[in-house]
Amino acid sequence: MKKNIRIIDIAKKAGVSIGTVDRVLHERSEVATETKEKILKIIEEFNYRPNILARTLASKKVIRFASLMPWFADKDSYWSKPQEGIEKAIDQLKQFGVSLSQFYFRMDDSDTFNLEAQKILDLSPDGVLLAPWAKRESLKFTQALVDRGIPYIFIDSTLKEANPISFVVQNSFQSGYLAGKLIDYGINDQSNILLVHITKELDNANHLLQREKGFLDYFENRKERGHSITKIEITGRENELNEHLQGKGIKLESIDAVFITNSKVHQAVSCFKRLSQGPKIIGYDLISRNIELLNQGKIDFLICQKPEKQGFVAANLLFDHIVRKEKVNAENYTPIDIITKENIEYYSSF
Repeated sequence: MKKNIRIIDIAKKAGVSIGTVDRVLHERSEVATETKEKILKIIEEFNYRPNILARTLASKKVIRFASLMPWFADKDSYWSKPQEGIEKAIDQLKQFGVSLSQFYFRMDDSDTFNLEAQKILDLSPDGVLLAPWAKRESLKFTQALVDRGIPYIFIDSTLKEANPISFVVQNSFQSGYLAGKLIDYGINDQSNILLVHITKELDNANHLLQREKGFLDYFENRKERGHSITKIEITGRENELNEHLQGKGIKLESIDAVFITNSKVHQAVSCFKRLSQGPKIIGYDLISRNIELLNQGKIDFLICQKPEKQGFVAANLLFDHIVRKEKVNAENYTPIDIITKENIEYYSSF
């Protein structure tokens, strides 16, 4: 087989003009059935693939992506990480005419999601990168994208009711199951465990619920250990966890382990600061406040989902689908990494 097959090579072998081959490739104008079949057979024989990137460069067409992510206050926030990965990918893809329009919504205000989603629909981009944090609003938005023929990819979490061309996520159920296993290793039978959600709309945060489900599923299979698990939902207000514990009549000294289902694990640590020996604590993500507490021994484990890599991979998948015209993997799971103070120094986010 020849390498670097060109349209002119196909035309010569078929005994037709370059224009005829081009019309067959792009399904333009009428070409005699016999001639078309002959050309297609030669294309298959040579395993010919059009140089789409060169064509894109030549056309000077602008490919516009839009991203819709939770708003973040600073570079230490979790949600700055996937955006960092997206921007890194776009910086490499801009030579092919790819541009990015960034939109943000507040996680405590679903109206901002709807407002920003409408801006994207008005923009009518070629593709969308979306963190479907708000389930109800995300399903409404993605249906509007489908109606307009705009492909989209999920980052950070996915929704079984939606049909993205791909998603790049950590398996939330499995990470919750792993958290249960890590906690169970270091505590005695009949221990008191807290499962804490720090969010304002838990029923609208599917991946947190999946982490909870995985965590509880682990202990459901180990009832013989006799642990007591208390679930608490807080919004993140100062001293709120303490108030909830007092309201339930739970003493800090009686708690043996704590599982925080997101990156706000640092907020829970302060609740136990007066204790000489705090409970075993597990949470998520390598933001600076969590890393500091991990190094101090106040957090035992952080489960990392490589959010930078999620954004980077998702942007490239969207490019492959839209520009390269390639079939992309519908399911893309990032590793479930366990980070401790012993290995944090050697860990890479990509």
